Amino acid sequence: MASSGSWYTNFGGGHYQLTLSWSASQSVSGNYSDISAKLYITCFGGWSISANATKYGNITIDGDQIDFTTVIGSVSAGNTPKQLTSASKRVYHNADGSKYLNITASLGVDVTISGVGHIGTVNVNSSNSLDDIPRASSVSLANFTAGDNVTVSISRASGNFTHSIQLDVGGVAIKTASGVGTSHTWSFTEADIKKIYAAMGSAGSASATVWCNTYSGSTLVGDAHTNATCYQVGNSALQTAPTFVVGDSRTYTVNRLRGSVSHTLQLFAGSTLIRTATGVGTSYSLTLTEAEIAKIYALGTSVATKMVCTAYHCGRNIGTSQLTGTASAPPVSSITSKPDHTIGSGYTTSISRSRNAVSHTLRLYAAGQMIKEIGGVATAHTWTPTAAEVAAEYAATPNSNTAAAQATVWCYHYGKLIGTATAGGTATVDPAAAAPIFSGFSFADTRPATAALTGDDQVLVAGESTLKVTVPAAQAAKSTTGASIKQYILYCGGSTATGGYAAVGDVTIQMERAKAGSVRLAAVDSRGNQTVVERLAALVDYIPPRVTQMQLRRDNNVDNKTKLTIKGVWWPGNFGVADNALKAHYRYKVTSAEEFVEGDTIPLTFQKGEWSYEGYLPGDMGAEGFDFQKSFSVEVTVEDALNAAAETGTVDRGIPTMHMDKGGVGIGKIRENGALDVEGDVYSADKRLVRVNEAMLYRRQRDSSDTLDDAASEYGYNYSTSESGLYGPYISAGALNGTATLQLASNTQSGHILRFRTKDVTTSKWNPWRTVYNDASKPTPSAIGAADLLGSIASPRYISNGTNFDNIKTPGWYQCQSNASVTNNTNMPVKSAFVMSVINNGGIIQQVFWVYSNDTSYARSYYDWSNTWSSWTKYYTDKSRPTLTEIAAGEYSTGSWTPNCAQLNLSSKVGSYTRIGKMVYAAFELHISSRKVGAGEISITGLPYTSNSIGAGGIFYSNVLFYANGNTGTPMTSVFVGCYSGSSTLKLMGWVDGRPWTLGGNEVFYSGDVITGGITYRIA
Repeated sequence: MASSGSWYTNFGGGHYQLTLSWSASQSVSGNYSDISAKLYITCFGGWSISANATKYGNITIDGDQIDFTTVIGSVSAGNTPKQLTSASKRVYHNADGSKYLNITASLGVDVTISGVGHIGTVNVNSSNSLDDIPRASSVSLANFTAGDNVTVSISRASGNFTHSIQLDVGGVAIKTASGVGTSHTWSFTEADIKKIYAAMGSAGSASATVWCNTYSGSTLVGDAHTNATCYQVGNSALQTAPTFVVGDSRTYTVNRLRGSVSHTLQLFAGSTLIRTATGVGTSYSLTLTEAEIAKIYALGTSVATKMVCTAYHCGRNIGTSQLTGTASAPPVSSITSKPDHTIGSGYTTSISRSRNAVSHTLRLYAAGQMIKEIGGVATAHTWTPTAAEVAAEYAATPNSNTAAAQATVWCYHYGKLIGTATAGGTATVDPAAAAPIFSGFSFADTRPATAALTGDDQVLVAGESTLKVTVPAAQAAKSTTGASIKQYILYCGGSTATGGYAAVGDVTIQMERAKAGSVRLAAVDSRGNQTVVERLAALVDYIPPRVTQMQLRRDNNVDNKTKLTIKGVWWPGNFGVADNALKAHYRYKVTSAEEFVEGDTIPLTFQKGEWSYEGYLPGDMGAEGFDFQKSFSVEVTVEDALNAAAETGTVDRGIPTMHMDKGGVGIGKIRENGALDVEGDVYSADKRLVRVNEAMLYRRQRDSSDTLDDAASEYGYNYSTSESGLYGPYISAGALNGTATLQLASNTQSGHILRFRTKDVTTSKWNPWRTVYNDASKPTPSAIGAADLLGSIASPRYISNGTNFDNIKTPGWYQCQSNASVTNNTNMPVKSAFVMSVINNGGIIQQVFWVYSNDTSYARSYYDWSNTWSSWTKYYTDKSRPTLTEIAAGEYSTGSWTPNCAQLNLSSKVGSYTRIGKMVYAAFELHISSRKVGAGEISITGLPYTSNSIGAGGIFYSNVLFYANGNTGTPMTSVFVGCYSGSSTLKLMGWVDGRPWTLGGNEVFYSGDVITGGITYRIA
């Protein structure tokens, strides 16, 4: 295409050229081009032309011929063209703005040129495609979202053009506009948007088309269109998960893509719809009503939740989003104070709660007994006990001044029990306030001897009177605080005596040897509290007589005459109707004798509260005293009106250092025999002279020709080997008359062989010599009558391959060091390298077999009388342990069982067991969905084996509570599982008031959780 051009024709041998040039000026609005054409002549290469005659020609533009005349004149060489003529014409383009244009020119040159010849008419032709004139405007449209403003851009060829446009979605006309210049923006009403969505159908998008008609004035220039995609608004996204504490407000936020999008929120707990909120924009604050809270709590205290967000745009559901979470009850409250208190005074229970909507039922316990229940408690409650409640606390603690105090809150949130909390402390009995009520008693001295001396049973003799107290029935002690009177305790002078309590009849208590005038009687209750009543008695400060010093001494330490020196203390007072008096006497006996001989009275000397005596005592030799050759025991007794005191002393034998008379000298004794009579051993040059009874051992040497048969009490060196077979040192001793009954002989060369023999005193003959063995002189097997072994531990005998072990009966040690060398052996316990011992025990042969590689051993026996071998028995060690199956002799097994419970509704149940021999361990797991009120004792049936014994086991439980008597007042302190002999059923039991209690189905309080347990029992 072109808007100008130039065409030419050469003539005259190429020395001349006729050129047609044209140009076009377009009118867009007129859809035409004004064509201007010019005709030129040009000379080349030094050629020129001179023609003054009129020449004729024409220019034809788009079929229209325009004639002209011209005079060429002179055209000189120089390549400068000379215009001959021009022509113009308005040419209209096609409707689409295109135009193909033919322009031709014709010139009658009609000249003859030297060297060239005659030139006639010269023609120039040109064919051209004119530049198109723009016609219909172009339109553009971007993809858009329904509801958003849509801008259409138009590119027009002329600023005078205007346009009418139309938007179609899904083939449905939605919006139009006219008189549009270069752009137009549509906004949409809700009706427009609904119309778009109706055209879109169920799809998420639809094709959009903009149609554009271009006008020049009122004339339609052309039309155009363009396509795009219209989308529905994208889905919103829920930003907040429904995890919340029940009762709390929570704001849920939604991220939406357009402000015109609204939402419907639906909150579910489990599968239950709790709340629907419509018309929600970007946030929604949700506060549950009590009815909605009740719906959630009907499902539990921790419930899975779901928030579903459905997005709407102009009534169209554009999608949903959802998040899950958990609706939980508020945390269980806690008790922040201890229930420590003195019974009768009460206390304050402080509670920390996480939400104001949580209320509490407070139960107060003492020793496991509920004393008080208070409902509707918020954060604190001060308990001021009533008289009945004080009495109930006392009744719960009958045997101690302290008891476990417990405060338990049942926490409720909008009527739902969300848990319990407990605080422990101590309930203390005030001993003064709870002491027994006791008013008095009577007393008397009931010992006749002291009462006779004092003349008054209300007077006590210290340490001697028998005190009797009497509590009349009318004055019996009582308790007003729930305790029981257990006993009376009598206190007097550091001593105590007890008596039992009797509600009917008198109570008497007796104390021997009362020591003081203060008589105190305590009434003791079951808590150990006492009320003491004191009575004062007149007291005689009597002390019994006592010996403080006693000495017996022979004159010169050896004579018969013996002096007694003795002293002591006593009470020389008046009892009331009689004075106290003191007298003394003695008796004696030879120390080794059984019976005493009575002596005389001893005159005493008195000095206030002391007495004494010093003088000689007559003895077995009368006034001469006591025989110096003997020792004596002397007992002195002093006696007053109530008591006697005795002291025993010893009169030793009279032993002189040296005693001489005309017959000789006694050393360390009185001489009795010989010129020298010695008591004890005699030494010479640091060597003791040995005596055996009365015979001396004499040193002697016996030659080889001698015999020991006639040896007396002697020792020496023996060269004779005729009897003992040894020569060397010997000893011969043993008889009272100097003859020998025992002989020892040793070998001087080896030094470690020792033999002995004894004499039969009835026949006076020597028994054979016997050898004494020791670590250096060991016996041979033949010496002790044992068979020699084949081989030794250090060098066992080798067993060749192919040996029958039934034939190995000779005692000894055997071995094989290679597994390859036992393959053909028979009747061995295992085919392995080994070492083996064979023992013969008088008709029973035993083989003991040790495996080299693994510390395992086997044994078996052979019996002569049956000519048979027993089977091999395997021995176990810490390195060769038996398997469970071996231990249980084939009675080890595991498996499963189904625990059934008719008293509880179970969502699931599972059981397993392990049996080893006669013992079975059975485990179970029960998931409780609900209980059956009043369903009877809980029985878990289906044990894999029937029990042959009473068994007890443990359980673990989560979110399960156990209460005695089917109420919430007496919690179990512990729960366990048990079974009876002859049964395949388990029972749930708990401890209440110190005894086991079999649980019923109505005594299990649960919150939907699990009981896990196990029991070990014996089977038949």
